[in-house]
Amino acid sequence: MSSNLTQLWRNVVGVCAAVMMLHLLASPAQAHLLNMTRVSVSIDEQGMLTATIDADLTKEAGGGVGYFKLSQLKAPLSNAEFAPVIARIEAASVLMLDNKTLPWRVTNVTLPKQPEADFTSGLSWPMTQFTLRAQLPANFTERSLSVMFADSFKFEEPLAVNITFSRADASLSRWLVRNQFSPAFSFSRSQSSHAVNSDSVATWLSYIKQGALHIVPNGWDHALFVLGLFLGVTSLRQLILLISGFTLAHTMTLALATFGAVVVSAHIIEPLIALSIVWIGLENVWVKPRLRWRFIIVVGFGLVHGLGFAEALRALGIPSSDYVGALVSFNVGVELAQLGLVGVVWILTCRWRNQPYWFARIARPGSLGIAALAFYWFLQRTLL
Repeated sequence: MSSNLTQLWRNVVGVCAAVMMLHLLASPAQAHLLNMTRVSVSIDEQGMLTATIDADLTKEAGGGVGYFKLSQLKAPLSNAEFAPVIARIEAASVLMLDNKTLPWRVTNVTLPKQPEADFTSGLSWPMTQFTLRAQLPANFTERSLSVMFADSFKFEEPLAVNITFSRADASLSRWLVRNQFSPAFSFSRSQSSHAVNSDSVATWLSYIKQGALHIVPNGWDHALFVLGLFLGVTSLRQLILLISGFTLAHTMTLALATFGAVVVSAHIIEPLIALSIVWIGLENVWVKPRLRWRFIIVVGFGLVHGLGFAEALRALGIPSSDYVGALVSFNVGVELAQLGLVGVVWILTCRWRNQPYWFARIARPGSLGIAALAFYWFLQRTLL
């Protein structure tokens, strides 16, 4: 009876793994949310509000081919074919001053001028920029402003929103999802205080959440790298040592790259990340390296993965009022997701780790599957 239950459990795990692989293969190989919507709102002393929205219109256009056709339109602001897109983005972009909704209108549209291959690539994200303007009333500094972007328009999430007043001490940066209002922006006081308050805590929690989402479900390449490490160790102590080295390495390059000390194109980093996973998977099967060598390799790959994290974080935008806090919080979210993933897999497989069939039935096929999927991503990121 016990052996039957064990076999049933293996079948369930196998089916779940197969479903996950098919899902990953069917999904675009975008390891990081570089096509997220970015919104910049600025207000001058006279109350003139200017907003720019950088948006990926792939979903709005029904796919990359449709998006490319839209990008070929001349004078999109006055083009009848593009008018519905403008109408939808105006209707979905909500500007509130206290409890009153104010109208803002699209005054300019800049479509991406890129080759068609970029619109269907898994590594390029053509962005369209909309400029919106509104005139605030004379007493606007005595009131508070907030924005919201509804799901009636297919904004890519999260939405990185930055609001600034022409006075240097008034700014607000937040990540939002669709249908979520930003915190109230006050014109009469600085929002850049370094004191810990409810806004600071909300910012940290938001960045922790986005860091975790950057592993599961939006960063399966990083997740599979960690799972590859899990399949290649013989003890929990080894796993903790390797993940610690990986963490220290990607934390270092994440900080350096986010501060602008290191800049490497995503067209280089993304394929390298995929190759690092291929290496770990194949090394598990054919080399079975010593712990010291594996640690050195993992630290080196951690430096590469950190550049990938930094590219995503830089694209999201980091609030100038709490730069370090946001950076640390994002990294905490990444680590929590990694440890949570490893913890779950360890619990699910702990009963088999000391069995003689562990390598032949679980570690070897799992490592080969991870390597094969990562190689597919490599080809997608370099050839497709």
